Amino acid sequence: MLQLPSSTLVNRKIPKNKFYEKLQANHRLKELFTQQVESIVWKHKLSKDTIRLDPKDDIEEIQVFEIHLKQKSYSQDILRSMDKAIPYPILHVLIHEDRAKLAIAYKERSRNDENRFVIHSYYESEWQPVDQIKFDCIQGLDLKAVYENIIRNLLTVKAKPEAELAASLERQAQIDKLTKECQRLESKIRSEKQFNRKVELNMELQRKRKELNQLLEN
Repeated sequence: MLQLPSSTLVNRKIPKNKFYEKLQANHRLKELFTQQVESIVWKHKLSKDTIRLDPKDDIEEIQVFEIHLKQKSYSQDILRSMDKAIPYPILHVLIHEDRAKLAIAYKERSRNDENRFVIHSYYESEWQPVDQIKFDCIQGLDLKAVYENIIRNLLTVKAKPEAELAASLERQAQIDKLTKECQRLESKIRSEKQFNRKVELNMELQRKRKELNQLLEN
């Protein structure tokens, strides 16, 4: 599934209660883990020792965790709690029966606590058959580049290689926002009975579509 050398393999099962203890989890989070997660496996560690790429800035290691789910739907709070518990970027491999998907958060080290990361948005692949996922994790000359390229490869709208990651993520956020606004307007137009109001909504929709197309073309 992931094109990683054997030197990165950890393959260690992590009890769910380890995350409870680390986070002092409330009842709701414990219930989410109980209802949705079958098991968690620390599958790989990408570090200077395992892939001979140097750390850069705040990226010292990248972890790969397999999360075996009891159901296909899951709460993103589960991923967020794991990212809070572990002060390194995590590539989550979510598996349900014979299908899998990848997810990773854009994380930055906290300015107030060097052992904690601030978690921003998550970027995910679609569900695919396990044996059809082909993902080259190790793209880059250092661990920061590897991490950023994992995120780039999971963006729904592909970024230009020369673009700064922060700029690419901002563009993705704007595209997602405009896409939702267009969908909302389309729904309102379908249900609107008054002709004049329908015309107004349609004009607004055309403006939003134009903004969206400009972003997609840049």
